[in-house]
Amino acid sequence: MNEILKFIILNFWKFAGAMAGFSLGLLLVIFGLWKTLFVILVMVLGYMLGKWKDEGLSFNAMFKNIMSSMHVDKWR
Repeated sequence: MNEILKFIILNFWKFAGAMAGFSLGLLLVIFGLWKTLFVILVMVLGYMLGKWKDEGLSFNAMFKNIMSSMHVDKWR
């Protein structure tokens, strides 16, 4: 067990890439292309929301910033 863990640590990105490729291939076989792309899209959105929350960004402040950058002054 110790040797396997050492191998994974020394070759982390190779191992991570292989696992990501295997997971993508498995999703494609099970669900097909479009459902797999939808699952990947939802995963990316979840990652982005989690990252923003971890970094302490406020969703309300971010929404107000986006709206102010779009110059929605005609509604006032």
